[in-house]
Amino acid sequence: MILLVAAFAVACSGDDNNGTNNVTPNNGGTTATNNGVATNNGVATNNGTGEAATCAAYCDSVTASCSGVNAQYGDREECIDYCENVSGWDLGKVGDTDGNSVGCRLYHAGVAGMMDEDVHCDHAGPSGAGVCGSYCESYCGLMAKNCSDTFKDDAECMSACGKYNTDGEPGATKYDSVQCRIYHAGAPAAADGATHCGHAGEVPTAACVGQATDFKFRDDAPTAYVRVDRMGMPAVSTAVITDKDDYNDDSPSGDATGKYATQIVQNLTGLHGALDDDLLGSALTPCSMNAMATNYCVGQAIVPGGPTVVSLVIPDTISIDPTAMAGFPNGRKLADPVMDVTLAILLLDMSVHNPLALVGLNPKENDKGVEGAFLTTFPYLHAPHTP
Repeated sequence: MILLVAAFAVACSGDDNNGTNNVTPNNGGTTATNNGVATNNGVATNNGTGEAATCAAYCDSVTASCSGVNAQYGDREECIDYCENVSGWDLGKVGDTDGNSVGCRLYHAGVAGMMDEDVHCDHAGPSGAGVCGSYCESYCGLMAKNCSDTFKDDAECMSACGKYNTDGEPGATKYDSVQCRIYHAGAPAAADGATHCGHAGEVPTAACVGQATDFKFRDDAPTAYVRVDRMGMPAVSTAVITDKDDYNDDSPSGDATGKYATQIVQNLTGLHGALDDDLLGSALTPCSMNAMATNYCVGQAIVPGGPTVVSLVIPDTISIDPTAMAGFPNGRKLADPVMDVTLAILLLDMSVHNPLALVGLNPKENDKGVEGAFLTTFPYLHAPHTP
């Protein structure tokens, strides 16, 4: 008779929607639950008792289950602070599987400890990953808690949020998405609302703007950079500057004072001493390194009425005059034989040769690839030829 009563009691409890037939296996280390979900840290994820979830239980579970790349908080103390002071979450019930609550996050933290950590840790994290509350519920809860002056009420917030991009990753800190706004409306806004509520707003002031695929020029102040190299006119630094480290550390304003003029003249004189015979042998007329000569290399104009060689080299910059014909040295086009023109204006007599109509010794334009044309999209050049 006693056995029959016991069997009846077990059968009834199995039909009980409260799910109270938890059993403790004889290893004493794991608490099993009626949905097959358990944790090995002593925190049950769904014991079906209907009791309120706690931040302490949640933070115990999520920090034990979600570590490394899946960590949702720096440590348990950070989790407790977020849960109690930042989040604005309802506590919910132990065993909740959805809703913007501590209970839902506790449940998914427990699941993460058993399987699919890559998936369930995000569900257990601050954003809820669209499972523990929709992204907009998480966002608007945080805005009401930490940025209460941004929207007049929850309806206005939800309406704005419905237009946000949802393609970000949970925990994103930049680019235009609801996930980025959730991050900035959380702990950052709780610590510095004046800055981060703006980042989290409907029209972000910074951080949550643009997309990863957008190209953006850096807008740091010049003082944020350290010059390690520079090149305006091709070959100048390579061929006619002796103190290359000093030159690279310097700026064109230093060039303009004539600081490197002596080095340029000395090295250009050396090049002529080595190459003039070869130039003459190729039926080319070298310019003169005699400063009194009418075809003085550094003082001659590259074309009649055009800029002088020295103006192209000192300061060492390349400029563009939009009113003049495009092409090196007025900017440079992909097909321009830049090195041929540079060597021509440094070495040849411009009253005899037109460097822009030279040279014939090399191809008159850069290789366009076997297709005979540059590409129509950046970087416009074909892949390197295979040897």
